[in-house]
Amino acid sequence: DDSTYFGDLFAVEPQRQHFAEYLTGLMIASRKSVRGIASEFARGTDQSCLNRFLTAVDWDESAMNERRLEMLQDDDSTRYSPHGVMAIDNVLIDHDGELIEDVGWFWDHADQRFKIAHDYVFANYVCTSGKHYPLEFSRFRKRAQCEQDGTEFRDHTEICCGLIDWVCERGIPGDFTFDCYF
Repeated sequence: DDSTYFGDLFAVEPQRQHFAEYLTGLMIASRKSVRGIASEFARGTDQSCLNRFLTAVDWDESAMNERRLEMLQDDDSTRYSPHGVMAIDNVLIDHDGELIEDVGWFWDHADQRFKIAHDYVFANYVCTSGKHYPLEFSRFRKRAQCEQDGTEFRDHTEICCGLIDWVCERGIPGDFTFDCYF
């Protein structure tokens, strides 16, 4: 039961319930928005409750990710192996509006056009069974956004190196693969 496995990471039962609804919604909802997820539950709470949980509740995303990765080690088909592979690549996540934090215009090589998107760099683990899952990710921010916010700019290569360091610090076995872009 995932809610038991992750339950201690939340302060109160309603937070655990919202987390369970969120996970379920990500798996079953055709629309992965807060409204789309909330609409999947016949006796669910108002969407504002789920939205508040996602935006206002203080929970440790790193601890959540570490727990998720621990859980994946319980299954032979998703367990780390010296023959596993960490594949690093970036992906553009489309958006419709320009007012979303860190969204920007990016060139999409697949579609051969610019699009409004977030640019994420992922480290994915590819198991010897053929199953794969994300280990960690980082969102690329354009230099102008970083200068405007007074934050450090990191290009794609620096983000890739940071993900490699993250994997090595955890002693995750296997080889790395990525394209020449990095």
